Amino acid sequence: MATLIKLVLAAVALLLLAYYVGNRKPAPPATDTATAAPDVAAPATASPHAGPAALVIQGEKSTTIANIDEARMSVQEGGNVLRIEGSVGRNFATQMKTLLDANPSVRRIDITSGGGYANPGLEAARLINRNNLTVRVRSHCASMCVALWAAANQRQLEADAVIGLHQWNPQCDARPEEAERKECHYQVQFATEHNSSYNAWLRAAGFNQRLLNLQTQTASEDIAVLFAPQLWENGVDFTAVDSDGARMSREAVLQHLAARAKRG
Repeated sequence: MATLIKLVLAAVALLLLAYYVGNRKPAPPATDTATAAPDVAAPATASPHAGPAALVIQGEKSTTIANIDEARMSVQEGGNVLRIEGSVGRNFATQMKTLLDANPSVRRIDITSGGGYANPGLEAARLINRNNLTVRVRSHCASMCVALWAAANQRQLEADAVIGLHQWNPQCDARPEEAERKECHYQVQFATEHNSSYNAWLRAAGFNQRLLNLQTQTASEDIAVLFAPQLWENGVDFTAVDSDGARMSREAVLQHLAARAKRG
């Protein structure tokens, strides 16, 4: 799934950048179910959503239960960085804790992920927060992955990376039996822990009500994509960096994205 969304985001990146640069306005003075970025139809189509704050990539509603693989995790840079690539699988938090316990010098997590299961994701977010870790997004961080980023002591985003938001996806309609579907929908009505925990992490990171509304109003099969300038305009607290980790100013990020859009 992570590979698929990476390819889709790459395919529409120039379209999104061109739209944003052309429409940018000056910045104003529960249950263990999947919360992952969707499998997006190719070619993807993008449409404006909530003005220039985001674009929504239209996907296709899944008719089968998602099979979410485990992410690849490795400790790098002399034991200071934990690199994570892939989905938030059922063993995600356990795997992360094992590596952090074995490598207490880790201070930063570099992540590329399309999201995954809710319970392991929220547990991993708490683990990141308790350990005062920095989380740097490379390429993309969508759905449940956003909670991991939001829970960090310091958040970093590479200039070309994107954040993806959409509704929680309990996959009720993909369950094979009608009784299972009805029971799932019934449980979702009372599954407030996931939404409240997820929103709490986002609020703590500075996500304003506009972005919270965007998350709840974007269908689970779609994904609302945000670049660094759009996140800044909506109050999110983070540092933009280049591929080497050097800090970039807001103007430098805008120039970088504008140049990239022009090249397309």
